[in-house]
Amino acid sequence: MAFKKRRIFDLRQVQAEQLASSTTSTVPIDQNPREVPTRRHKKPLLCLHQVTKWFRENLRNYCQTTSLHGFNYITRQDISRYERWFWILVVFLAIITSIVLVIVSWYSNRETPTVTVIESSHFPTWNIPFPAVTICNFNKISKTKASGLFERIRLPPNVTKMHVHKLFNLTLLPVDHIVSNRTLEIYEKILTFNNLTLSQLTRELSPDCIDMITRCIWKGISSRCDSLFQRIETMEGQCCSFNYFAAQNNNFPEKIAYQVPKRPYRVTGCGYPTGLSVLLNPMTSEYYGTFFSGYGFRLLIHDAYNFPDENSETKVVTSTRESFVRINPESTYATSDIRRMDLAERNCLFGSERTLIGLRRYSFINCMFECRVTMTLKRCGCVPSYVTNNGSMKVCGISDANCLIHSKRLFSHALANLNLSLSIVRQTSHFPCECLPDCQSNHYVSESTMGRLDMSYSFNRITNSNQTDSILLHVFFSDLMSTRYRTDIFQNWLSALASFGGLLGLIMGFSIVTAFEFIYFLTFRPVFNYINRE
Repeated sequence: MAFKKRRIFDLRQVQAEQLASSTTSTVPIDQNPREVPTRRHKKPLLCLHQVTKWFRENLRNYCQTTSLHGFNYITRQDISRYERWFWILVVFLAIITSIVLVIVSWYSNRETPTVTVIESSHFPTWNIPFPAVTICNFNKISKTKASGLFERIRLPPNVTKMHVHKLFNLTLLPVDHIVSNRTLEIYEKILTFNNLTLSQLTRELSPDCIDMITRCIWKGISSRCDSLFQRIETMEGQCCSFNYFAAQNNNFPEKIAYQVPKRPYRVTGCGYPTGLSVLLNPMTSEYYGTFFSGYGFRLLIHDAYNFPDENSETKVVTSTRESFVRINPESTYATSDIRRMDLAERNCLFGSERTLIGLRRYSFINCMFECRVTMTLKRCGCVPSYVTNNGSMKVCGISDANCLIHSKRLFSHALANLNLSLSIVRQTSHFPCECLPDCQSNHYVSESTMGRLDMSYSFNRITNSNQTDSILLHVFFSDLMSTRYRTDIFQNWLSALASFGGLLGLIMGFSIVTAFEFIYFLTFRPVFNYINRE
């Protein structure tokens, strides 16, 4: 018993001595005891070591369980160190390649944010407005009107009839030769002496629509031509236009203005019996001033809301001919996603997003026309008479004729304000006057055929006529179906997700579940492990 007590005593003594020695070794003899708390700074290093150890363990577990390609080889213990380094390099290159391809795909989407595709080749033509048909006579001056005005006009002192004749020819602007200032002063005296302007003189000398268009049939029904055609001013001079709605106001007679529809006409069939048929009189005996060597009309086919200019589909119909003009319409529309896009990205405008002077609706054609008018206004201080004017701009008169002659190139070039070499013009990144293409538009592709007019048969279908130089014109849709294009964003969120997911899945096997696994190993799993330990 004494031996056992001695061993118990010795054990306690040994423990006490060990405790004393550990306490003594903690604080050296030559060190001030107050400096002991400074050694507590090792605890953050210990925490950082624990966090690093914890992260490495979770990363190892993630690599062993994830479905990403190649990650499990990085932490496998049954392969050599060199093989692990090889797989680390492969995984690193795969990550870099995936990031590069995703960035390239993103910038490609930014550079081409919109795309236009064929939505249908069987779009009904009755959903597309019938085009405007503008008819311009080769002859700009009626001989009968010119002769009558030639006799009635009063002459100022020292002015001869020859000056009046040359003044009439000046209404054929733009001409190719410059007129002397002295001659322009004489013309100005003649007009002032008779209380006329150059635009008024042009209208008085031009042939009337009712004389040029003698019979009209619209959708198989004989109609009054003055209720279908209105007289408008174009760069070709005075013309007669059907289904024209570009201007703010129409030129129909007041007694029938209420019958004019508020929107462009439409047709529900195809073939010439369902379109427009007109009997034209070229008035060959009335030719006084023309730029053409024949008798006939120039036909402009364009959108009902566009100003007729050189961009229109142009056909020529000559006397003693029956012409068939077949129209194949094409429609382009933009989705609601395009409308919500920023203007700088979609690079197009809708018809109601910009207001033009004198024109009802925005279009690229109308904007380019207004741009040329603006450049003419800056150069000459006035606008041509055929420009729709609300009174805020001066209309060019006789004294401005030479400036208009110099400015005629503005209306025959798309980039008339750039007098540079072709290599520089090709590098232009902006449209003139900030005119952007149309988001929605209708394009009318036309084909024409003609044959010699059989007077005894063709005229009987419309009316009995004794005219031998008449022209029978038919304008109609050639098919019940047309092509419709859709302008849409190149990638929406769903297609972008599919594109990026396809690239990442092809190279790395990445998926949404894989991303959730990574988040799980960094957040939820440590929390669950802590709860399980408790």
